[in-house]
Amino acid sequence: MFAIGLWISAIARTAGAAGLIGQLFLYPLLFFSGMWIQQENMTSALRQISQWSPLGAAVHALQDSMQGTFPSAQSLLILAGWAVLFGVLAVRFFRWE
Repeated sequence: MFAIGLWISAIARTAGAAGLIGQLFLYPLLFFSGMWIQQENMTSALRQISQWSPLGAAVHALQDSMQGTFPSAQSLLILAGWAVLFGVLAVRFFRWE
């Protein structure tokens, strides 16, 4: 999530634009994390998307941790992949003004 925030701050020209872009990302990510509909109650397509979203993978990792097991490699790799992707994009689009 930090890398996504860095990318948003790199592409937004104003604070208002950054807030809008952040909200456009936040609400779908919250939906796929299971905030409004539990992931178990989602359709199979939505559940699949949820597993590959950053917050969906974070929820799975946290649930595994709370159950006393180490988070799955899939969840950790998905989180690392999103962090690397948006980190690279943030570095690419960052500009000094």
